[in-house]
Amino acid sequence: MRTSGLVAAVVLAATLLVGAGALATLALSSLQLAPVLVVALALLYVVAASALGSRSRRWLSNPYW
Repeated sequence: MRTSGLVAAVVLAATLLVGAGALATLALSSLQLAPVLVVALALLYVVAASALGSRSRRWLSNPYW
């Protein structure tokens, strides 16, 4: 495995770990409606953008996405 691939895997794992910790902290400590709505809207936006983009053959054929 090349060094850049190893570094990318470590960065991805750290990002997922920090993100999971942040979501757990949000869910456990703050049961207010506003932060939960912001996270839900952000997830909805990402899913919708991916769904709309994946319908385009031009977008799927782009090797840089």
